Amino acid sequence: FEGLGCDAVRKLGEVVVEKRLDSGATIFSANEKAEYVYLIREGRVKLFRITEDGRENVVALLGPGDVLGEFIFDEDLTHSVFAQVFESSFLYMLTRSGFFRLLTDDPRIMVTIVNSIGRRLAAQARSIENLSTYAVDLRLGKLLLSLASEFGSSNPSKTGAGAVELTVNLTHQDMANMIAMCRQTVTSLINRFKQAGLLQYRGKTLIVNLPRLKEYLAQHGVAADS
Repeated sequence: FEGLGCDAVRKLGEVVVEKRLDSGATIFSANEKAEYVYLIREGRVKLFRITEDGRENVVALLGPGDVLGEFIFDEDLTHSVFAQVFESSFLYMLTRSGFFRLLTDDPRIMVTIVNSIGRRLAAQARSIENLSTYAVDLRLGKLLLSLASEFGSSNPSKTGAGAVELTVNLTHQDMANMIAMCRQTVTSLINRFKQAGLLQYRGKTLIVNLPRLKEYLAQHGVAADS
């Protein structure tokens, strides 16, 4: 919300309730009535579904500036996903009445929210395409490319030219949940990617070699921006 300006930020502060939540805390569950809109100021939140066989399927990983709970647009709708704190977070909570008051008072807030929702829907559409189209190694490659774009930090003196380190720590199980694979398969593929020089770990930090990853995907007929 950096581009909203002081007046819009002041209006936001008049109607929100601030809430700090630790990692693992549930924000809302699937099928619960949508009563609040949540704006992420700090931290990360994951949205996920539970499959029929009990597995977790992560549909989005959200960070500062993102919005969740927008089903509040319709008072009769319920959440279709679970929302859980992935990294300790500082959230702004808005009631339905407060939310619509903001939209009336300052349309720029509506633009910010719509843009956030649009980015997430586009990311989910790409995820669905990846799951239905690509082999397992290419699905992981596309996921790494997406994570590098969303959460990558470039520091050539630390990572080398063209490489980025992820600012979010994901376990192999986390990544498996994002692309509908089992952890063992992801671990095996990551070891393959390490041997091929596509990525490396420094402690718990994952470093992705973007030029090599893009080359790998291109060799298999996958455009880096698809």
